[in-house]
Amino acid sequence: MVNLKYVIIPIALFQFILVFGQTDVQSKTTSSSPLAEQKQSLLEAYSNLITKNDSFLTANREKIFSPELEPFNAIIDSLEQTVQRLVNKYGEYYAGIDPRIIDSLLNEAKFKHRRYRLLYPQNYHRFSGFKKKANVSDDYFEHVMKGSFNKPSLLQYREYRKCVNFYLDILSAGEYKFSHLEYVPLKRLDNRYDAIAQLDAHQSVKDFFIKEHFTSNIWTYRVEAFDYAYSRALEGVKNEEYIKKIKDTYQMGKDRRNAASEIEAYKTVDGITLNAHIFYPENHDKKKAKPAHLFFHGGGWAIGLPEWSYDACKGAINEGRVAIAFDFRLRNIYGTDVKTTVSDALSAIAWVRENAKDLGIDPNKVLVDGFSSGAHLALISSLIENPEDFGVTSRFSSKPDALILGSCPYDIAGRDVYNIKYDTRTISPLYLINENLPPILAFHAEDDRMVKFSEFKKFRDAIQNTKNSFTSRSYAGVGHFFEGSTQKDREERRRLKEEFLIKNGFKVE
Repeated sequence: MVNLKYVIIPIALFQFILVFGQTDVQSKTTSSSPLAEQKQSLLEAYSNLITKNDSFLTANREKIFSPELEPFNAIIDSLEQTVQRLVNKYGEYYAGIDPRIIDSLLNEAKFKHRRYRLLYPQNYHRFSGFKKKANVSDDYFEHVMKGSFNKPSLLQYREYRKCVNFYLDILSAGEYKFSHLEYVPLKRLDNRYDAIAQLDAHQSVKDFFIKEHFTSNIWTYRVEAFDYAYSRALEGVKNEEYIKKIKDTYQMGKDRRNAASEIEAYKTVDGITLNAHIFYPENHDKKKAKPAHLFFHGGGWAIGLPEWSYDACKGAINEGRVAIAFDFRLRNIYGTDVKTTVSDALSAIAWVRENAKDLGIDPNKVLVDGFSSGAHLALISSLIENPEDFGVTSRFSSKPDALILGSCPYDIAGRDVYNIKYDTRTISPLYLINENLPPILAFHAEDDRMVKFSEFKKFRDAIQNTKNSFTSRSYAGVGHFFEGSTQKDREERRRLKEEFLIKNGFKVE
């Protein structure tokens, strides 16, 4: 018997279906309009209903995903049935509609709702405050995806591809697959390849997702991260067209680095080489030291690559600074945690000063610029008093001379929730504010759902009680990436950056 406390949600859902689950198909006849119009009407009605269902799920996410499995399934079943009924009614009323269209929409809906079911365990864990696991069988995910891998014809459906890709992400989490996936401390990129290779699937399906593994993720990870999968793919993939795409993608990952003036190793640890991607101003004379502008990319300490900062590097060299973007160890590639990534950031800044003469930079003019988790690395590097605690023994300082922060996480205490044996407040800026920080320019979005605006406010209020130079702006109505910013807001950020650079000696007027 379903617990009575969960009845409220299905009742609310039933009311939702009464309002949104109806179509106008009953009011039409097969002769009321040309067949092409009926096809368009079906597609529009389908799209509108999917949008309404998605909005309902988003608005009620915690209420939907936090109950036990039975009431959760009842909600997803009901939502899926509203779509099935709509599509089938059009098929019944308009017999001339191509049955392939009906079949396509039903398949898209089926895998969209399978993806919701795949999401259940990690969201249950999330909404329990990471304290409880969903009460599901050990083969829950396999049961959800049963029968999904032996029909290559399914590859034509967008929702099928999205569903399978998420399933592969789940499998890559190994023992943590029933947990919230954000903080899984494993080499998930290699695990993901292995998950595809080990699927009990039609060869065409496996070949497709191996190809996708490269062509999609090459924009997220540095090319060295694919060495393991690349050697295996050339042996395992049978589709010659896909093999060519894999080779071309891998080579592109190498070729895109030609935009940098130089790439130098700044650290080798545990057999991993970490590189500095260096950009010099035109006609750079290394005997005439210039300011350095360092970039740390975002990606939740789990994904990302220096190439994300290449455009910013080009902008910096046009203003006369030597620009450098850095590799650092990332969770999804190496299974490392945030503290390890902080260690690499400290090493990178110290390396720049150690090699200042060879780079042609002024070691007293080191600006560090970061976005999201990269902003955290930039900021935390200015707050750590003892780099030795992070395995950094350089005699050169790892503290920046100025900071530019975008969408910075200021309080990460408790975030790194797996296998952590240290107090994460030691790498959480909010708890480390002191009186000797470099000048800081910070921007934050008030509707940021990835890094809460409340974190920014707490840090801003705390640092304004010190003598440190902290200039900041926050923006209403935009998200983490400042998407939706007005021209006025974009211009303000550009102007503030320019004023900050001039004031602190990083740009000559």
